[in-house]
Amino acid sequence: MKRWLYRIITGLALAGAILVGNAWLTGGLGSAGEADTAAAAGNTALPPAWESMTTGTVLITPSGGEQAPPTRRLAVRIADDSAERAQGMQHLPARVVRDHPIWFVFPEPRRVGWHMQNVRAPLDIAYVDADGVVIGVERMTPGGSGYGISAEIAAALEVAAGQAERLGITPGTRLTLQRE
Repeated sequence: MKRWLYRIITGLALAGAILVGNAWLTGGLGSAGEADTAAAAGNTALPPAWESMTTGTVLITPSGGEQAPPTRRLAVRIADDSAERAQGMQHLPARVVRDHPIWFVFPEPRRVGWHMQNVRAPLDIAYVDADGVVIGVERMTPGGSGYGISAEIAAALEVAAGQAERLGITPGTRLTLQRE
């Protein structure tokens, strides 16, 4: 009986060690959950490129003239240099990804590709032309790649998945950045 009990306990301990090791290697333990808790407490170190982003407000003016809903305001972080744009939402706790939209600014309109490697929450991305008009909206999922549109863009807005629809951001919507 003792030998049988010893084997069960040893098996459970081994299975637990394998699960913990796998979670640690894939970033599942000690990263997303604990990082979210640390971010909520305000004591997590964020990447330097994220910390260097300035803040502003995006005015969301729906198309539709007088019938359109009123303009909305959205607080954003501004990624306006190559290091900040490259950082984007990578390596951030899911709560930070969900709660802090990013406005990407390009010095000149260009075609841009996007990926979701190292991003912990799904996002909506609105592609904005040089006139400040949304020309496309796309849902991106963690781990995905190959996102983007064939047109040149001057800016892009990343928000939590579903937030673009809730804010009324569709093709034709005007997005205007106000820096603080």
